[in-house]
Amino acid sequence: MGRTAWRIITVKAAIASAGVLALVGAITVIPFLAFAGKTASAANAAGISEEVPAEYRADVLRAGSLCPTITPAVIAAQIEVESGWRTDAVSHAGAQGLAQFMPTTWAQYGTDGDGDGKADITNPHDSILSQGTYMCALLGMVTSHLESGRLQGNPLQLSLAAYNAGLGAVLAAGGIPDNGETNTYVPNILSAMSRYQGTTLISSPTGEAKEALNWAIGIANDDSHRYVFGAAGPAHYDCSGLTLTYAKMRGIDLPRTADQQARTGRHITEAEAQPGDLIFWSSNGGVHFYHTAIYLGNGQMVSADNEAQGINVEPIWGRDQYMTFRTHWH
Repeated sequence: MGRTAWRIITVKAAIASAGVLALVGAITVIPFLAFAGKTASAANAAGISEEVPAEYRADVLRAGSLCPTITPAVIAAQIEVESGWRTDAVSHAGAQGLAQFMPTTWAQYGTDGDGDGKADITNPHDSILSQGTYMCALLGMVTSHLESGRLQGNPLQLSLAAYNAGLGAVLAAGGIPDNGETNTYVPNILSAMSRYQGTTLISSPTGEAKEALNWAIGIANDDSHRYVFGAAGPAHYDCSGLTLTYAKMRGIDLPRTADQQARTGRHITEAEAQPGDLIFWSSNGGVHFYHTAIYLGNGQMVSADNEAQGINVEPIWGRDQYMTFRTHWH
C-alpha cells in the first residue's frame, strides 16, 4: 500500500520539528490559536466535544492533529485517565502534570507548547503538546514492531500501553502487559474516548446518509472489524471494500477497487465536499489510485488503512500526494 513508510516518516518528522510542528506537508496541523476565543460549538465541530475544558481545547486539537490515529479524542481521554485534568497531579512513581510524564521521559519529549521559551512539565499547554508528540513517536515504533511481527494487536492500544508501561514492557509481553494496571488503563481510555469526540462531525447529513456514516464510524470504533486485504465485509474490510459497502447502503453500486471507484461519480474540491463523499489518493499524479476513504467533514475521515493500522476515524493524511474528492450524491 505504501502507507506505512509514510506514517513512520511523518512521526519522525513530527518529533524532529516539534517546536514548529512542521509535518513534511503531510497533515494540516491546527495552529495553537486556531480555536482560541471561539465558542464551544466551534471546537465541537472541529472534532472534540464540550467535555474538554475550554482552556485546553486548542491544545488538545493541536496535539491530536500531529499524526494519524492519535486524534483529539484520544488525547483528551488519555488525560482524563492519567490525571483527571489536574495540573498538579503526581503519581506514586513520580509522574507529573496533566499528562503524567516521568522526568526522564520529559527530558526527551518535553516540548514548549505555549511559546514562552520553556518546556515545563507542570505547564498544561506544554504537557498536552508533549503528550501528542510522544504518542506519535510511540505509534511509529509500535507500527515498526507490528510489521516485523514482534508485536501483535491494535496499534492505538499498543501505543497507549507503551505510554503507560513503557515500550520495553510491551515488547517483552508481545502485546499489552498483563500487569494489573496497563490492561485496565487501555480499556478505560477507549471507553472515555466517545465522550470527547465532537458530536457535530456528521450533523449535516440526515436519514440514509447519516445512518451509513454512523455505520462506518461504528466499524472503525469496533476492533473486531479488522483490515483484511480483499475483504468487503461483513466482518472485515480493505479500503475499497469499506467504501463499496458504505456506498451500497446509500444506493450506489461501486466497482471493487480504489482505482476503479476513483473513475466514478463527480470530481469536487475539498471545499465543496460534504460528509459522506469519498476521497482517493494517487502516488503518480492520478494515473493509478491506490487508496480510498469516507470523508466526515472538518478534516476527518473513516479509512481502512492497512493490516498494521486497521480501520480508523482519523485526520486526513497524504496531502502531499495527488488527491481527489468525488461525490455521487450532490
